[in-house]
This record gives sequence, structure tokens and C-alpha cells, in this order.
Amino acid sequence: METGTIYVNAQGSRLTRVGERLVIRSKENRIIEDVPFFRLVQVVVFGNVELTGAAMGKLIKSGIDIIFLTITGRFKYRLDNFNKSAIKCRLSQYQKSLDDAFRLKIARSIVKGKILNSKNWLVKRNRPASADVSASIWKLKSALEMTENACSIDELMGIEGIAAKDYFSGLKHVLKQDLGFNERNRRPPRDPVNAMLSFGYMLLLNYVTSAIEQVGLDPMLANLHAVQDRRPSLALDLIEEFRCSVVDTVVTRLVNLVRIQPRDFFYDSRKGIRMREEAIGLFISEIQARLRARFPDPVTKKQFSLKDLIVKQAYQYKSLILNEKTDYQAVIIT
Repeated sequence: METGTIYVNAQGSRLTRVGERLVIRSKENRIIEDVPFFRLVQVVVFGNVELTGAAMGKLIKSGIDIIFLTITGRFKYRLDNFNKSAIKCRLSQYQKSLDDAFRLKIARSIVKGKILNSKNWLVKRNRPASADVSASIWKLKSALEMTENACSIDELMGIEGIAAKDYFSGLKHVLKQDLGFNERNRRPPRDPVNAMLSFGYMLLLNYVTSAIEQVGLDPMLANLHAVQDRRPSLALDLIEEFRCSVVDTVVTRLVNLVRIQPRDFFYDSRKGIRMREEAIGLFISEIQARLRARFPDPVTKKQFSLKDLIVKQAYQYKSLILNEKTDYQAVIIT
């Protein structure tokens, strides 16, 4: 567990309040974690985990988000304490959502940031040089140029979709252990790599959503992704520049160092390939460690952890909404 977020994936465990501390016990009543409430901003629980009324009440009263996911990482629901000081900010956000020029400008910056980070990610791992990875890199360069001339968000989404396919074609050749990965697939994932990617993206999406709500914005109202009920479209926008830097890096490291193997997964006829509980614990730990990795902020050039950069990007977007800035600068990882 790191300061801020705690993940609970031990099935049958129970979260209780003991004074000013959150205590997590296993189904055998053994203490797994004991942490003061003041250290928390978010609690994420997976599958069959119980919260007592006292624990839930204290978490909500303290403004600590509680996110409920399935054991495979699919979002179920969340409990959060609404930011009462965010009304004017959100009103401005709703007005901006009707400004097509604003939406296209921000969407272009988001897509460019994602494609550039995808290209940089492959370049860094293309050693020794592979013809297949190099081909993907050149296709991503071409897609990056195409974003400059895109005249609509639909056109940008089309470019982003093609670039994503080219990127995953390159990622396939970066993996040094054959776990059956050939392309990106989900709902359900058909191989261990896709199972980890989907799980990791859901973890990251929850963190980005929390950052957006922290700064007082509505996570449902976006620029690039279409607005739909029950979908945090703005979080799906802001997650794009961080996908490969956080999740894909962790997946590749675990696969290439053989810390994850086929025995860490099992097949479910309805939900596809799933990680076993021990593998989930390892994966969460690695994601947390990666979020602590430090990189330069695109604006100040100072070093920040990836998790802090996510929050800073949410604040940067808020500045755009309030007309304090005119351009969105994606975090570029080289």
C-alpha cells in the first residue's frame, strides 16, 4: 500500500474501523493492513470484499473515494464525496463542451500526445532493432503527421484507432515470452497479455477519474471520447498519454522477466482469460511502483512522480476550462 490509495483484492476480507484507523482482516480474521484514515484518498476493492457500516461511513465523511471492481478489474460502482466548491468550474466545463473549436483543439493535443508516447515507447525497446517494430514506429510517425490535418474529432478518432493497432503490432514483437498475444482484444480478453492490459487500464482509469474529481471537474464530459451515460469520458481522454508509460511498461516487464507465466491465469467461459489472485496482487504492486517513477513535467520541467503528473494534468485541463490557459500540453515520456 502507498500513501493515498489502498487496493484490497484478498477475497473474503473485511474492512473495519478501529478508532481513526482502517483495519483490513482476511477471512481467517488475520490483519492484512492497518492504516490511518488521514493517509488515504481512495480505497479500491475487488470482488468479494466486505465493508462495515462504520468503515464506510468514516471513509465517506473523510472524503475518501471507495471504488468497487469485479475480481477481474471491471468497474462496478463508486462512492465519493461530491466537491461542493466545484459548481462554477463545472458550469464553465459544460459551456466549453458546446464549443466545437475548443473540443477539436484539445482532442488533437491528446491524440498527438498518445501517439508520440507510443512511438517513443517502441523506439526505446527496439534494441536490437527489429524490422517489425521499426515498421510500427514509422507508421506511428505517419499517424502523428496526419493529426495536424484532421478537421473533426471523428477523423482524429479514426487516426487514433489505426495508430493503436500499429502500436500493438509493435508491442507484440517487444515481448520475449510467448503468451499468445497477437493483437489487442477485450470483453473478454483472449490471452494473458490482454487480460493484464485490460486490468491495468481499469486501475489507471480509476486513478485518473479520482484526479479529475479532486480538481472539481466532471469526469463524464469529454473532448475526444463521445459522451455516454455511465462512462467517465474525460478520464478516458486524459488517460491516453499515460497508458503505455504506466500499464504497458509494467506488463512488458513482468512478461519479459518471466515474473508472470501461463500458470498465473485461468480460463473462464464467460469472462475469458483471468489472472489468479496472487498474480493480481503482484500486478497491483508493480503498478503502484510504476506510478511512483519520476519524470519531468511538460510545463515546469521539474521532476514529478507519474501519479502526481496525472493530477497536474487534471489541473492543467481545469485551467483551460477557466480560460487561464489556451493550450493543452501532454506529458511526453522519452
